Parts: sequence; structure tokens; C-alpha cells
Amino acid sequence: MGMIQIMSPSLANKIAAGEVVERPMSVVKELVENAIDAGSTKIDIALEQAGITLIKVTDNGSGMAKEDALLAFERHATSKLKSEADLFRIQSLGFRGEALPSIASVSDVTLITSTGEDLGTMIHYRGGKLMESANAPSKKGTEVAVFSLFFNTPARLKYLKSENTELSYTIDYINKMAIAHPDIAFKLQNNNRILLETYGNNNIIQVLANIYGLEVAKKTEVIEYQDSLFTLKLYYTTPDINRTTRNYITNIINKRYIRNNELTKAVLEGYETYLPINRYPIAVLDITVDPLLVDVNVHPAKLEVRLSNQEHIKSVITELIQKRLRDLMYVPKVTIREPFIAKKEINGRQEQFEFISSSAEKDDNISELFTKSEPLKEEPMVSEYKSKYESKELETEIRESTPSVVTKKLPKLYYIGQLLGTYLLAQNDEGLYLIDQHAAEERINFERYLKHLSKPINESYELLVPLTFDFSLAESLIIEQNISFIKEMGIELERFGLTSFIVTKIPNYVSKGDEKEILNTIFQYILTNKKPTNAEIFKDLAATLACKRSIKANHYINEYEIDKLLDNLERCENPYTCPHGRPVIIHITKHELEQMFKRTQ
Repeated sequence: MGMIQIMSPSLANKIAAGEVVERPMSVVKELVENAIDAGSTKIDIALEQAGITLIKVTDNGSGMAKEDALLAFERHATSKLKSEADLFRIQSLGFRGEALPSIASVSDVTLITSTGEDLGTMIHYRGGKLMESANAPSKKGTEVAVFSLFFNTPARLKYLKSENTELSYTIDYINKMAIAHPDIAFKLQNNNRILLETYGNNNIIQVLANIYGLEVAKKTEVIEYQDSLFTLKLYYTTPDINRTTRNYITNIINKRYIRNNELTKAVLEGYETYLPINRYPIAVLDITVDPLLVDVNVHPAKLEVRLSNQEHIKSVITELIQKRLRDLMYVPKVTIREPFIAKKEINGRQEQFEFISSSAEKDDNISELFTKSEPLKEEPMVSEYKSKYESKELETEIRESTPSVVTKKLPKLYYIGQLLGTYLLAQNDEGLYLIDQHAAEERINFERYLKHLSKPINESYELLVPLTFDFSLAESLIIEQNISFIKEMGIELERFGLTSFIVTKIPNYVSKGDEKEILNTIFQYILTNKKPTNAEIFKDLAATLACKRSIKANHYINEYEIDKLLDNLERCENPYTCPHGRPVIIHITKHELEQMFKRTQ
């Protein structure tokens, strides 16, 4: 007998299930896609223990006759492809005919279906074997109940993650499908608790409100575009609504949710310069193209596609976002004048040179973040731009935090000029120094904030009006999971509705007026880090605040402010890099300068 044999259908299905059925979310995905392909306008998903014990998907679609229902459990049996030509113009979500046999091979499945014309059909499979087939009363549509997932493949069951994590995968997928199909009413529940409910009224803004909260929906705009190659509806939030992960960018092609790093990158390039470092927008790309231009048969889970004319589509997306943000937001122009000189003798009199600031932002007084302190006495010529580090407290705290032994102390620098409103030029006997003014103040502020945040949490105070924070369903589960940890940080938090929380008490390190910003930063860090610690959160918070509250590029500051900046920088523990790792200072030695001018060999 030869060594090569044809596998049994049962074994082949188990192998196929390894690709098709990875976790409970995979089962939900396949069943929901079948329901959509059946023309459903209402889809209910009911889970128990995040789908490990039970997944039940009920729809009001076309249903199946008995012979079709039986055939649906055979591998590669499908109603969606008739010929090879159809493979290149796929308009359905499913097409391979692998979902039901793969699911049935690793679980206990009961399917009840009816076309609405005759008596319905009930089919029961367990571990890939047909256990029962019978007539059953049923209204039009299909109900698939999947019990005991991976009961016969314990290794797969063992490597599932925690119940909340598995549930978050399913929530994220249903969120994306609800966005892709606002004309379908979705209901998702776990252990009889409703997690998401949409109304199928084709209002995508309402769907976004249900998923991300009312604040996001209110600040969501839409751009519509069409040319000979594709049609686009681009839903995007204004830059002040942002997140710490790019997972909030949803790509939809022909009503199919997909992952596409290039399209996501096009969105991010559109927001470039409008968002802080490591912050991402909320956006939905709803693209319609000729199915002939999309190859969906390139990924086991059909989550990735090949898209013709992708470069053209990317460039259009980036340009549309950039143009809209330019139109919506005031971007101040920089007026370039003579370099600032505090005082200059001309013909025996003093002439004052005007200091030009391009800042149109409201000035933040960071000294109020901690204790009040007496401001520094201003010199005779002080710019209209009030320096954010102009505080005795800052001087004192930085000086106190400087270790007694410094490995490599920043040398004394003497200011000589400013370049492009961004870089400071300084010198000493060792040569020329170029200093990034934003990175320098960012380092100063970071060390100041971190020192304050690292103090013991010894008191909290009640808020007169509780603060409300809206999250997505998946996010709310993570926050709930971390409530004990959040309380250890001195924050009193409690649920307020399905996906919202209210904060009633905050710790002493949160300053008045900055509550929302600081708490938002803390919550976003918790959402994107599996096992956060106080130290990590405070470091991230200090870096975020330091970046936002430091002088920006293209802002001209006066000589007095520059001297204070250099003086404070010298006192930093690490004056050489900003909190994000970028260099603060670049040194060109005297020898290197002489080499450049060929003054030495």
C-alpha cells in the first residue's frame, strides 16, 4: 500500500478549521457574513462566556430549503460562486464554502432555517458528524447555535485568552461590521447583557455614536468623492478627538471590512502636523470600486485584499483630509522680521526691536499645574509671548532634582542667535551648539512633571460636578477590568450607562482645569498597555503634558527667555534628549568647524 493517502473528510475539516476558526470571534465573523449574504436586515448575536460556551447568531435573511441546509455542511459547497469567472468579481462576503463544515468539526452545532414558504429544517452536527436532521417550525431566516467550541481540540481551547480579551475581539469585529453596514440592525449580547444595538436606519453617524460615544459623533465630518475609478465616503474626526492606537481607523471596501496598512497610512499622512506624536484619529474609509479591481482571495480570513489603483486612492485620501483640515482650522502664518535684540544703541538713542510671535494659541500657565508660585520679575524688554517655564518653582524643582554626581554635565553655553524660529545657537570654548527649543523645554517640563507625579498619593478631592468619559464597548470592558488599579491611583470611577464612566474624586496630582486632559491620558494609557504600572503611567503622562505645554517650532522668543531656558536645561538630569528620545542639542566642535572651512588638515 502506498504511503500517500487521501485524508478523511473529518480530518480535512479539522485542518481547515485551523485557518477558519481561530477563536470565538472567527465563528461570529463567518456566521455574520453568511447572514449578510442572505440579505438580512436584522442580525442578533448572543454569547455565553464570550462565545466559549455558546455562540448564537439569528438573522431574518432568505433562509434555506432542507436540501441546501444539508449541503451547506459539506466542504466547498456554496451558493455564491457558479464559475471561475465569478471568482474575479466577488460581491459576497463569503464564497469558499468552508465556514460551516469547519465550525461543525470543532464544536456542537444546531442550525434551524426556513425560507418562510415551507416547514423549517433543524440540523445537528457534533465534532463533524451529523447527529440529527428533522423538520422544525421556524420563521423565515436562519439561527445557528454553536456550543462547546474546541471541545474536541483541547490544545486550541487551552490557548484562548481571557474571557474579556476574547470578548473584546468579537466586539471590535461587530463594531466594524455595524459601521460597514449601517442599514442592518445589529444586536450583540454576552451573558444576557446587551453590549451593542444599532437600528439599521442607514445612519452611520448614529452607529458611530453607539460605538464611540456622542462626543465623537458630534465631531465627525464627512467628505464625499467620486472619480472614474472609485467612490469614497470618508468620515473623520477633528484633530482634537484622537486616540493612542490606529485601531480606530476603519477600512471598508465594497461593504467588506478589511485591514490595509497603506490606506491607514494615507489617513495618517493627511493628519500629519495636526496631531501630537503617537496620537491617531478616528476615521472610516467607505470605498466602492468595481469588484474586478479587488482580489479578496488572498487571506485565509479574507481580512486583506489586493486593490488595483491603490496608489491613486491613497493620494486622493491624503489630499482630501489635508485640504479639509486646512479649511477647518486656523493656521497662523509666521511673520519673519529682524532677529530679536533686547536693546541696541543707534545714533546715541535706544531703539527697541519688536518681538514677533506666531502663536495663536491660548497661553497655558503650567505653574498652576502644581502649587502657586510668584512669577519671575520681567526684564525691561519681554516679548508678548509668556514663557511656559517662567517660574521660580521650576528653577527650584529642577535644581533640587539634579543628582549630586552628574556623569556628563551640560557645559555652560552662551547664546548667540536663533535660527528659523526653532533652533537656538550657542557657543563656548568647545565650539558651536544647535539646540531644538521645543525639545529643550520639553525635557525641562518632563523632569518637573515627573518629579511632582512621583510624590506619594496622599489625598484626593471630590469633584463638584462629576466628569463623564465615553468609551467604545471593548474599551469599557478594559476600564472595568482595571477599576481596582485606577482606584489605587486615587481616582474614584463608576459605571454610568453601557459604555460610559463618571469620575467623582481625583487625586492631588491632578490640577484644577486640567482634569479632563490628565484623566484622558491615564485612561488611554491603560487601554493600550496590558499591565500598566503607576510609574509607567506617570512617565507617559509627564511626557504628554511636557510635549503639549512646551514652546513650539516657529516661535521667536526673546533673549531673556532664551537665557532662562539654557539655564534650566543645564540643571536637568538628562539635558541631551527629549522624553521621546529625540536629540535636544547637537555639538559642532571647533576642530570640525575649522575642517569645514579648510583652516586645518
